[in-house]
Amino acid sequence: MWQISLSRVEEAFRALDEAYLKYKTFILAFSGGKDSTVASILFYRWVKERGVRPLVVLIHNDTLSEIPEMEQWVRYFIDQFLEKARQLGLDVRLEYAAPYPTETWYWRVFVRGYPASTFSFRWCVDLLKIEPTARRLRRYPNAVLVVGSRDEESAARSKSMAARFGSCMSNASCLGAYITQNNDIPKVAPIRFWTLEEVWHFLRRQTDFDVSPLFRLYWFPLVRYGCWHCTLVKTQWANHLDPKYKYAEAVRRIYKAVSDTPELRTPKNTGYSRLGPLNALGRSIVFNTLWIAVQKAGIDAFYGLKMPVGGYTLWQLLYELPPEKADRIIAKIDNTERRIPIRLLRELRSHEGWREALDKLKSKVSPEALSLLSELV
Repeated sequence: MWQISLSRVEEAFRALDEAYLKYKTFILAFSGGKDSTVASILFYRWVKERGVRPLVVLIHNDTLSEIPEMEQWVRYFIDQFLEKARQLGLDVRLEYAAPYPTETWYWRVFVRGYPASTFSFRWCVDLLKIEPTARRLRRYPNAVLVVGSRDEESAARSKSMAARFGSCMSNASCLGAYITQNNDIPKVAPIRFWTLEEVWHFLRRQTDFDVSPLFRLYWFPLVRYGCWHCTLVKTQWANHLDPKYKYAEAVRRIYKAVSDTPELRTPKNTGYSRLGPLNALGRSIVFNTLWIAVQKAGIDAFYGLKMPVGGYTLWQLLYELPPEKADRIIAKIDNTERRIPIRLLRELRSHEGWREALDKLKSKVSPEALSLLSELV
């Protein structure tokens, strides 16, 4: 297996060599996951062994919806990378990409009533990932983005990689299949054809960086990380890392159930769906279950609520300030017609039919979510 990995390393180096012929600025897309960690370590090795000195930008997209352990690991690895890269004499820069307060999951759900994302309406991907990252990337024209994407991740990923990067030609070099310029920014995927086994083997054998926290995060071989509230996955493994995250999982399930209940949505006449934003009762149910989850798991488990906005944190604005004052601040920042009074978010029992709505939801959710809903009665 090690011999196979060595050949993979040389393939990755050749792909980076090819990119370096045209680009002298390399942007490392570091999510903190196993694949982006491998790509970053490989890049460091390539720079060290080839003796090249490109401008290096390490960019991390924090959706403000990850579990804290992932973000702690990210910062730990970044500190190591920056120190080692600068020891090599590299000009290395760090960019953190995060959504604006009005783009966070908390704002979009409670202020604007956004329902759970679907594969036809992936609003979270645009607002939490694509837009914040794009704003940072625009600072570096004529650069190439180093990504940790692999074909083996899923059938959908393999198909999209083939469409963007192309495929290996028979009886010819695969080099062109690692690099694409058919995007808004050129990309190189040095570990595109690596298997999961090769990824883990490389991480265990490399000695350049301390990656021990990563092994705790990946307590199950098929774990994939993402936003705690993501409804595009059946299982959000991040919510099973620690018992305290069972409350985040409960809120995720309730949010999905509320979004799937027509009576808790506002009807509309346009778009792919005739179900519009969450109505006041739907938002209030999610809002109040989140309040209970924070009390049980702690605010750090939902660290995005610490985001500053209007002179306060999101938590203070949504849950603590006098309702009239909170309404004035919110209206000044985002005077959307979808906004509802804070009082209606906080006071679940002021809504007609709240008990019936909870009874209906109880038949749709997991035991953990059912327990959380029961505390609202």
